Amino acid sequence: MEEIIKQGLILSILSLGVFTSFKIIDIPDLTTDGSYVIGGAVTVLLLHNNVYWLFALIIGGLIAGFSGFITGLIHTKTKINPLLASILVMIMLYSINIRIMNGPNMSLPKVSEESSVSLSGTKLDFLLDNNQNDVLLGENSKNIFINPFEENALLKLSIFVFIVFLLYYLFLKTELGTLLRAFGSNKHGVLSLGINPNILSILGLTIGNFLSGISGGLFSMYAGFVDVNMGQGMLVTGLAAVILGEIIFKKDFLFKIPAPLIGGILYQIVISLVIKYGYNIGFKASDLKMATALFIIIVIATRNMEVKKWLNSKISLSFTTKEKVMKKLA
Repeated sequence: MEEIIKQGLILSILSLGVFTSFKIIDIPDLTTDGSYVIGGAVTVLLLHNNVYWLFALIIGGLIAGFSGFITGLIHTKTKINPLLASILVMIMLYSINIRIMNGPNMSLPKVSEESSVSLSGTKLDFLLDNNQNDVLLGENSKNIFINPFEENALLKLSIFVFIVFLLYYLFLKTELGTLLRAFGSNKHGVLSLGINPNILSILGLTIGNFLSGISGGLFSMYAGFVDVNMGQGMLVTGLAAVILGEIIFKKDFLFKIPAPLIGGILYQIVISLVIKYGYNIGFKASDLKMATALFIIIVIATRNMEVKKWLNSKISLSFTTKEKVMKKLA
C-alpha cells in the first residue's frame, strides 16, 4: 500500500500540471507527454554528474517548463492552434530526449557503498593507520531515489508534494495568479484590465509543464530509469486523475486544488486493484490506457448529459412560470 501511495503522490504533481492547462487557463496541451520525459531525462543526466537530487529535479522541471513556454510562444506568435502547437513540440521533444539520454533510455547512477569492520587492533595500529584487521563486508548498489529519502521515504515525499501544492495555492492567491484564473474563465475579459492574454497563455503552459517535468523526474528516481516512451498517455492519465478527484472533491474550495492530489492517489489505488483482480476476467496491463480513455469519455459524456438535463429543467421551469403569470393576468 505504501508503494501505491508513493506512486499516487508522484502522479498528483502531474495531475496538477494537467489541471493548470485544462482547468485554470483552459488550453488543451499535449506537450505534457514530452515534458514529463524531458523532466526525467534531465534529472537523471544531472544525477550522473553528481548534482544533488533536489537541484537536479528542479532544473529538470525548469527545462520541462521551457518546453511549455515554446508551445505558448508558437501558439501566440504564429496563431497556430494550441493543440497543434503542443503536438509539434511533443514531437520535437521526442528527438531532444533521445539526444539528452544519448539513447532511448538511461538508468540511474549506481551508488556503491563499502562497509568494513574492525575485528581487533591496538591503539598503535590505529595511530599508524595500519589496521590490517578491517574486513570488507561488501558493496551495495542502491537506487538513487532511496538514497536521498533513505528513511521515512513516504513521509518525506508527502512533505515535498505538500510544499508543491501549498506554493501553487499561494501563487493562485497572488495578483498574477488571480489574473491567470480570470484568463481561464474569460480569455478576452483580461483585455479590459490592460493585460496581454498571450502572456498569461505562455505563463500557464510554462507552469503546467514545469509540474509535469517535476513529476517525471520524481518517477525516474522512483523507477530507477527514464525511457523515451514513458510519457505516452501521461496526459490522459493525469486528466483521468483530475476528473476522478473532481468527482470526489466537488466543493469549490481552495480553487479545487485538492482534486488533483486526491485523484492521483485514488487513480493509483484503482489501477492497482484492476491489475490485481482484472486478470480473472482477462484484463491485461496493456489494456490500462484504453480503460483510462474509456473512463474519461464516460465521465465527460455523463457530465454533458447532466448539464443538458439541468438546462432543460431550467428552461421548462421558466416557461411554466411565464404561463402561470399570463393566466393570472388574463
